[in-house]
Amino acid sequence: MILLSTLFSCKKEEVMTYEGKDGISFFAYTWEEYHLEAVKKYSFAFAVTALTRDTIFLSMRVTGAVKDYPRKVLLKAAEGTTATAGVDYELKEVTIPAGAYKFDYPVVVFNSPGMAANTYRLVLEPAETADFKLGTIGQTPETNTMYTEENFQYFKIDLTNQLVEPDGWLESAFGVFSAVKYRFMVEVTGLTDFSSEAIGRDGVYNLPVKLQKALEEYEALNGPLIDENGNEVSF
Repeated sequence: MILLSTLFSCKKEEVMTYEGKDGISFFAYTWEEYHLEAVKKYSFAFAVTALTRDTIFLSMRVTGAVKDYPRKVLLKAAEGTTATAGVDYELKEVTIPAGAYKFDYPVVVFNSPGMAANTYRLVLEPAETADFKLGTIGQTPETNTMYTEENFQYFKIDLTNQLVEPDGWLESAFGVFSAVKYRFMVEVTGLTDFSSEAIGRDGVYNLPVKLQKALEEYEALNGPLIDENGNEVSF
């Protein structure tokens, strides 16, 4: 019997690594609930002075590696958008600086004539650029805080020039929202944002007292303050 010995030469295989695009997504702390409600309300009617345009900054994060060079980011309108590009809003490619991990994307919005009687929705999602694609979606723990962050794909903004109930309205402190009540509150306090983040704990407790006293003085001279729904304003 002839024993044939077959020699196998061993060749080291080269490991091919794929360096694809890093990801980006919207993010918010879970308590902010933008990832759940998915709607941010914006009204030009809340501006102290008349505006023809404004900028809304949306929090975003890199879900891939941080780089030592600037990179390009762009948002695009997604399905469900009723706002019109160039009329109600504008989206531009922006550059984030080297080393950026979290950043704010500027969405330019215009006070278009139709907003006086309508609310337009803008549904946004990350667009693919030379540097980024859509990043990982879901919850991630924040290292230095007790909160959890959520990465999400879509961010919805409702745009109008009507006095509609704003984000963060504290019904427990100020009662049911109405446009007449809101205007009265602005006249008395000089404020336009009555969310707990804006007025703080002291404001939550003290502003209703101040407003009730001002309302009593108004009623002594003018009678009850009636809102646009035919209801008497109260605090």
